[in-house]
Amino acid sequence: MLLYILKRVLIMIPIMLMISIVVFGLALMMPGDALSGQIDPANQNADYIEGMREELGLNDPIPVQYGRWLSGVVKGDFGRSHVHRMDVTDVIGQRLPNTLLLAVLSLIITYILSFLMGSYAGRHPHTIGDYGIQGINYVMLAIPSFVAAMFAIFIFSFQLGWFPTTGSVGAGVEEGTMSYYLSRLHHVALPALVLGGVTTASYTQFLRNDIIDNAQKEYVLTARAKGISEQNIYYKHILRNSLIPIVTLFGFDIASIIGGAVIIETVFSFRGIGELLITSIERRDSSVVVAITLMLSLATLVGNLLADLLYSIIDPRIRLK
Repeated sequence: MLLYILKRVLIMIPIMLMISIVVFGLALMMPGDALSGQIDPANQNADYIEGMREELGLNDPIPVQYGRWLSGVVKGDFGRSHVHRMDVTDVIGQRLPNTLLLAVLSLIITYILSFLMGSYAGRHPHTIGDYGIQGINYVMLAIPSFVAAMFAIFIFSFQLGWFPTTGSVGAGVEEGTMSYYLSRLHHVALPALVLGGVTTASYTQFLRNDIIDNAQKEYVLTARAKGISEQNIYYKHILRNSLIPIVTLFGFDIASIIGGAVIIETVFSFRGIGELLITSIERRDSSVVVAITLMLSLATLVGNLLADLLYSIIDPRIRLK
């Protein structure tokens, strides 16, 4: 198992290097000059500007710039944000807790809803309840996440007034108090419901179909022939086996939730790294864009690695292959 993990981690290294080259190249092609925001805007002296370009290494060949940037990344130094006038790691560090909170709540909502609806629909197939759940699933699968977010804001914020429309915490709330934490939960609840609800549909359908499929397996028919109660057959032989594939999808959830958070945070103006990425692109803050893109890529790779490890634990034949 240790050798399998080591192989998978080693495979990730060249992939991350290729991603870093692509991301660095895209950052260079972004409109605007990297010098912007790093010099005194009141000083337009040509010698001063040229001296700053030389000092910041912007006149160096691109491979040299990439090597210097990559060396800093390995040490955890992503440079400085031109817009926020502070280190990129500090900028991201301020937003990351909000995104993590949104992702964790979304995952909890996804698993609870998909378990409840998927297990009910799978156990009672071709009933009114099953058709109703499938109808909800198809609607959620067909609606883009940003459209679902706007509908949620219109209904639950503007019409019902249950949730705030924007932001990650209320104004004037003192940090560290109970009111502060309750305000944060209040602000993250609706974005998490939308993000978790969109992901729930596919999992519900997957669990429903797997339960129906397992109910027709020979070992289930054998258990029925032995006179075992339907209650025991369902919980010990059908539901338990159907939940295993859902658990292994947890790794892929990490990537999909973080990717979805970029859209949801932007629509809700929720101050996470997704919203930071979009505003940084708009303001040509290339150092922040590069850092967040790399972080999302790494999260995707780690999520895939986690999914593979869970698969290999459940099915050891994968490690042998």
